[in-house]
Amino acid sequence: MNNFTVDILTPSKVIVKDAPAEDVLIPTLRGQIEVKKDHTHIVEKLNTGIISVFGGADDPDRHFFVSTGVCKVLNNKITILANTSEEDLEVDSERAELALNHANEKLSGTLTDDEIEKFRRKAERAALRIQLSKTAKK
Repeated sequence: MNNFTVDILTPSKVIVKDAPAEDVLIPTLRGQIEVKKDHTHIVEKLNTGIISVFGGADDPDRHFFVSTGVCKVLNNKITILANTSEEDLEVDSERAELALNHANEKLSGTLTDDEIEKFRRKAERAALRIQLSKTAKK
């Protein structure tokens, strides 16, 4: 039995609308939270990571990469507003590998503090996307 639905939206498109869920894991700036039936109402800042939507016996589990944004839990609805997002089956692993290699090459050079932070975030996003794509292939 599904307890709530999940929407994941980015500025450029709707990633998923009304995905049924019994349980959801969400990466926030304060750590990963788990949303279950009758969860309190919250608004949290998202951290870059993987959102896992567990559909229960009736619906498949789904996994999504997200990079920063906001999560709102209200009544029987979870709304994720993310800067970027993609479902595990849509991740282009070759592109993610290239992005990771590029970021690591840049990090091995001489950079300003701002550039170091920028390329560390790029490497983190690419590594998470690679991890997610490998999970989807299993």
